[in-house]
Amino acid sequence: MVLFQGQTPTINNIIGGVKAGTSKDFDISDDVTDFGVGGYMVLRGITLDEYNANKTTLNLAKIEYSAMATYGQGKKFRIEIYPNYMGDYGYRVTNIGRLGIELRKGSPDGEKIGYLSSLASNVLLYSDRTAGFAVYPVYVYFNRTDGQVTTLRPTSMFDTITVSPRGLANASQIQSYIFPADQNATWENIKDTLTSTVAYVTITNSVGTGQSGRVTIAGGNRINSQNGFDTIGIGETLTYEIQSTAGGTQQDLVILYYEGALKVPVKTSTGDTPTLKNGYDYTITIRGTGQTAAGYTVTFTESNAARDLSDQIESL
Repeated sequence: MVLFQGQTPTINNIIGGVKAGTSKDFDISDDVTDFGVGGYMVLRGITLDEYNANKTTLNLAKIEYSAMATYGQGKKFRIEIYPNYMGDYGYRVTNIGRLGIELRKGSPDGEKIGYLSSLASNVLLYSDRTAGFAVYPVYVYFNRTDGQVTTLRPTSMFDTITVSPRGLANASQIQSYIFPADQNATWENIKDTLTSTVAYVTITNSVGTGQSGRVTIAGGNRINSQNGFDTIGIGETLTYEIQSTAGGTQQDLVILYYEGALKVPVKTSTGDTPTLKNGYDYTITIRGTGQTAAGYTVTFTESNAARDLSDQIESL
């Protein structure tokens, strides 16, 4: 795949290429002017064959991959390109809202199918088969002031859409879908319903054992970070989204080291299991050494108020 920065592929905004079945790191610090502050970019991907066939007219090339990636000094972002969402079948999608949408398969935490910019219209997405599947819209907002990414997830099955990919050879068969699913929706009533269904937990791994950790619920259910990593490296600070409720629920967070041989539970200053509330920010720092949890200290802090997106959403 050849990757481009921005809405439309051009020779001037190529980031680089990734061979099938491999991984590659890209340094984009010279490609943006606000790297020190941080921001986000839209990525587009086309196959090498498609690139070679359309070098002089890249705006006409078949874009089979799209994503939103965040960047900034000391930050990394991980993306995965799945072959299931390429091929000779497709469907069109429109975003009538003023926030970008990540489309995810099967659940709000499912595979990322693609990214729709605000007010994107009639975007063609692809599939390798005609089998239908449920698509969940996850609204994504990046706050350039503090570098925070807020995701606003669907709260009911009626927010999802089941898509039916059809053969590209017959344009009249291509199905079209609108997000949000309510055909009578307007942006004014959409924004009034946008609330966070997760708590935002920022964890710093400051242990002295030279070990990466894994963030889990009760030592079993592993959680990937907001920017796509399944482990938290030495000295890293990553943010995780934990599903909860507005009133708060207890979340038994446990950090695993040494492939689970060492389990460090997260507790409050009073020794209790933390209660996490949707829309709130929490910070956790883990320090210590040794082969038992007794050798580690965990600092847990809760923000004073939930994130308030009303001003930002109004201004978009």
